[in-house]
Amino acid sequence: MADTAGFFGSAPEGLWEWIGNELIDPEGDTIARVRSDVLYCDSERLLVESVPGPRKFRARATTGDGRVFTLAQAGFTVGVLHALCDGRAYELRRTSIWRKERYIVGEQGVVAYVSPLISGKVQFRPGPVYASLPTVDAVFLSWGCVLVDSPVRRPRV
Repeated sequence: MADTAGFFGSAPEGLWEWIGNELIDPEGDTIARVRSDVLYCDSERLLVESVPGPRKFRARATTGDGRVFTLAQAGFTVGVLHALCDGRAYELRRTSIWRKERYIVGEQGVVAYVSPLISGKVQFRPGPVYASLPTVDAVFLSWGCVLVDSPVRRPRV
């Protein structure tokens, strides 16, 4: 697997979807999974800690070699989240105050969109500069959106 989400070419034909604790690509293959608060993505393992408190959302993941990924709300609400993935900064903004859909902005622009559905699935689709998004960042950021925005509680396996 390449180290950027652009390994599909310029952009995937379909959506990635978090279904339960697994991230599935358009062909039905598993890209990542979460088991007992460990996020598995290719050969990467990230230990995920999150605080879904009533006043402050925070998530932090640490790889086996010490790289740190963080995601936290920027203000009083979770309308804007700030992320730092091994030194790469992102902002996750809701598209509307009425919807939980978010767009993810990196240094070069919008890299992706994340949409939680009533069914509990969370869809991830590419943005205009999608190819600049490392796969591990895409997986962590989209899982963070599952933690903060998904209407259905995820089972712990």
